[in-house]
Amino acid sequence: MSEQIPGDPTGDDAVKARRAGPGDEPEVARLRGLMSAALFGPDGEGPWTAETLARLTRWLADPDATTAVFVVDAPDGRGLAACVIGTFEERLPSPRNPTGTAGYVYGVSTEPRWQRRGYSRAAMTALLEWFDLRGVVRVDLHASEYGEQLYRDLGFTEARGAALTLRH
Repeated sequence: MSEQIPGDPTGDDAVKARRAGPGDEPEVARLRGLMSAALFGPDGEGPWTAETLARLTRWLADPDATTAVFVVDAPDGRGLAACVIGTFEERLPSPRNPTGTAGYVYGVSTEPRWQRRGYSRAAMTALLEWFDLRGVVRVDLHASEYGEQLYRDLGFTEARGAALTLRH
């Protein structure tokens, strides 16, 4: 059974996010593929597809996994409307991060026909509550032009220093 998130609005019109569970893997992978295609162009099927499904299968079956996926079901009952993926890791504690845990958000995607309805916001809010329940005090993400305003509205700001990446 999927985990219900504390603080969900209870009104009939409220968007309900839930923690993804076993059986959601294909839809989460599909939404992640849509996000990737929108940002980087279509990549199609490849070796990444099978590994994505394998990892999702492992993570979604483990309630104690350090990676979680939150989703909003499509209102028409045909799959998922939106998803967000988050993970956290232990680092050494510091004055600015006394728990030493750091979270990262990625894979935020909404099916195009369900965009601009608050679905990504609901999934992001659920993920941030999940981080909070685990003592994660720092959460990072890389914002696309599509999601930047949402993340700012949720309290994200620019980090100090340059974000750099090394690819092998």
